[in-house]
Amino acid sequence: MKTIFNKIDNFKFTFLGFNPLGSLKNTSVWRKYILVLLSFAAMSWLIFGWESTWMQPFTYIKNIPLLLTGQTTLSTLQNQSLQFYGLGQHLSTAVIYGLCFILLSVHFEKMGVKRSLNFASTVAFSFMSVGVYEIVYNILYSSLQSQPWTFSLQWQQGLNIVMFFFFTATGIICLLYLKSLGFKMNFSMVTRFLVLMSFITYSIWVFYPLQTQTITMETTAGTWTSSKLFPQTMYAVDTNPLDNRAIGDPVFVENNTLHLVNILNKVFVSFAILNFVRIKQKEAKK
Repeated sequence: MKTIFNKIDNFKFTFLGFNPLGSLKNTSVWRKYILVLLSFAAMSWLIFGWESTWMQPFTYIKNIPLLLTGQTTLSTLQNQSLQFYGLGQHLSTAVIYGLCFILLSVHFEKMGVKRSLNFASTVAFSFMSVGVYEIVYNILYSSLQSQPWTFSLQWQQGLNIVMFFFFTATGIICLLYLKSLGFKMNFSMVTRFLVLMSFITYSIWVFYPLQTQTITMETTAGTWTSSKLFPQTMYAVDTNPLDNRAIGDPVFVENNTLHLVNILNKVFVSFAILNFVRIKQKEAKK
């Protein structure tokens, strides 16, 4: 039976020598791209620090022309870069998700899922991992840190929430599709162990036993004080909750041990999902 992925793989049309669907079936090329990004993120994480974010190396990259023409200095860029430390998307997150993408794609190829189906499945499950993690995170943060805007459909956070559910739904649809092709999910002891460790690290994070810094901010609805439950190294606080806009101001609180708990939690959740979707061929009935 011909599937949409067979049609993509056999699509011959070219325009000026370019096949518009050709990149979807070149899984080895995509893995190399992701490996380059993964290596860059890992090196940047090592260079810029434990809670470094994407904006730190990007500060240097976007100012290369100014640096080469003498219009800025390395010390100036360093000071600019440090302003983004701990604020934004962490480089550790890119390393975790990048590694999951590569391992999953290689496994699919070993299982006979190749070319465009390999790419689509790997992307779908990578997005699902992000979606599941972010939905749980936003529910916990919303309820335990008294910031209900983080799990609402108000603009602008509502767009993120819809996207996270879409990511999750995409992964579920891909699961059902692969099941229809004769594959089964991985319910091994490793998967169950990773799920258990996910719950344990969530519990440690929510009931964090070590000392944390309390943050207080004035908002249009009164004084907001951070909770001891589910503490953060970066709080997002809506200082104007009466404007019907779900936007938070970031506040960085350095705590390397707490960030370690965050990283371990993301590792266990991501790899639990990764291991669950490491599909296997169903055994033929005797």
